[in-house]
Amino acid sequence: MFDNNVEPINLTRYLINLITFILICLVLIIWQLTFIPKALASVDDTNNPVKIGSFLTPGLIEEDGTGLLNKLNNALFMEMNKNVELNLSSVNRVRRGINNGQLDGYFPELWENLPGKKTQYVVSRPFFYKRVILFTLKSSGLTKLSEFENKHLGVVKGFSYGKRIKSNPHLSLSFQKDDITNINMLLNGRFSGVLGGYPGTVIAVKGNNRTNEIHYDLDKPVAILESFYACKNNPDGVKLCNSITKAIESLLRKGVLELNEETGFSRFNPPE
Repeated sequence: MFDNNVEPINLTRYLINLITFILICLVLIIWQLTFIPKALASVDDTNNPVKIGSFLTPGLIEEDGTGLLNKLNNALFMEMNKNVELNLSSVNRVRRGINNGQLDGYFPELWENLPGKKTQYVVSRPFFYKRVILFTLKSSGLTKLSEFENKHLGVVKGFSYGKRIKSNPHLSLSFQKDDITNINMLLNGRFSGVLGGYPGTVIAVKGNNRTNEIHYDLDKPVAILESFYACKNNPDGVKLCNSITKAIESLLRKGVLELNEETGFSRFNPPE
């Protein structure tokens, strides 16, 4: 005898299997529509260069890429596994760049120089400390900033010296176009001292044939300023500056970068 229930049971199983197959296909299609575009976007983000702005600074940022911070910038983005496009321009144009969308971020920046409101920006952790150094004539016996009340100090236009120095009413600051001018005026008795930094002012001193007459101590800065990357305060900017911070911390752990907040000591050891 034949069981009359066989055909309905087989049909029911067929329908269940068909519905299950359709549901699996729908899940796969939805997965493809959501995950694959994100994956492609991630690949595209990796391949597209990050546009970083900066400005020429003797010994640190050079047009030919040989500056110390040129190399550090490259090392950081290699650590991030990202391509970077460095755009050199004037200081003001660079600072406007992240607000008008031409740049993703820029460096080096200091707290006192951030244009507009600080809430417009996010910044990386410091990647370098800027030491403000006092340069004097050995014959003067002057070695401390406190000894310069009402004495002329040569400084460079556009160079940052920190709020404590800029707002000191007892210091007479004379702004010149560059370090070479300031060192020459120091040697000619026009200035009692010069405020500068490393390596820019040191290069100017060593390039002068009277270098032995000048006193300075890199281990005793008169001010220490944090130098960092600045990004726009939006989701992309936050992500970029956070990634740069992680890369800085990675180089610190590897010993490629050395920083001391208390002394301002900063050293970058480029990989061979």
